[in-house]
Amino acid sequence: MGGPRILRSWRFPAGGKARPLRMVLLLLGSVGTATILSMALGTVPIPFPDVLSFLLQRIVNPGALGSSCPVPVVVEGQVVPCTILAAILWENRVPEILLALLVGGALAISGGTMQGIFRNPLGDPYLLGISSGAAVGAAAFFVAGYGLQYALVALPLFAFLGAMGSAAVILLASHSGRSTVETLLLTGVALASFFGAVISLVITLRPLSSIPLTFWTLGYLSNATWGEVALAFGGILAGSLFLALHGRDLNLLQLGDETARGLGCDVERVRRRLLVLSALVTAVAVAFSGAIGFVGLISPHIIRRLRGPDYRYLLPLSTLFGGLFLLLADDLAVTILGGGGELPPGVITSFVGAPFFLWILYRRRRRLG
Repeated sequence: MGGPRILRSWRFPAGGKARPLRMVLLLLGSVGTATILSMALGTVPIPFPDVLSFLLQRIVNPGALGSSCPVPVVVEGQVVPCTILAAILWENRVPEILLALLVGGALAISGGTMQGIFRNPLGDPYLLGISSGAAVGAAAFFVAGYGLQYALVALPLFAFLGAMGSAAVILLASHSGRSTVETLLLTGVALASFFGAVISLVITLRPLSSIPLTFWTLGYLSNATWGEVALAFGGILAGSLFLALHGRDLNLLQLGDETARGLGCDVERVRRRLLVLSALVTAVAVAFSGAIGFVGLISPHIIRRLRGPDYRYLLPLSTLFGGLFLLLADDLAVTILGGGGELPPGVITSFVGAPFFLWILYRRRRRLG
């Protein structure tokens, strides 16, 4: 019953699900609009006319950035110079926006891939403990006492090793004789709890590391730099492209291992490769943002409802939606406290993701009777 339905989903009728090109254009337009609007938000709000003026100056004459702003900004009775506003926009706000798009897209495509690998609707780097493993790897970097000058290269490496350790445990659990969705979920919960205890222990024993470790446990996008964005872009883009190219293999995995083998898919090799790539993409994302939950769970499910289960379209579309979702969550985290600071965007995604997770469990229980 399941096999023919999956195969039919490779070609949707014209009047059925949304066309891929239409959805791509809609998501790209939404991402572009949200990006421009997000530039006006922050602890120091920049009027939208000033944002447009700075963008135009950047295009026409990059050397004259901040030479003029149509709407003056007054903070504590003092007019903020246009050059300072332009510096806030280009050196703080824009890198944060780009990092939100990259991290959201990375978590979304990793979550969609894991759902396909395990044929598990609850697949998510956060729920399965891979994000927590990456956070522990990042914690090991700080405990080891390496200088921040090595962080751009060494930090993603440590996070990757932690993510791979967690992914190896999940892979072993998925290959056990009576592996179920609940088994994988409980394994991920146990790993996340264990890694959380490890981080708490490190914070207690090494209080000087508490500030950066709190960053990893809560997830922050502020204070992003162009160097971090460039490195995250390279790692996430390379890993995501390889994942997106395996859409057909993931479609075959949904038919069951035996059927997939009969259709020419090397099931074990594909599963290992995709899990390693997912862990790599997740590790890069966590290394620069901390552990942000539920983006990888929500995004593929939303796209699956709109476009269908074909992973050739699901993965790239989920990437766009995940970036948009995390950017909006970051914007909401900024605006809730106004000028009094920022909430971690992971708080917002958890408020949205926890009820979504319970809804998925409820639907699954009803389906299984």
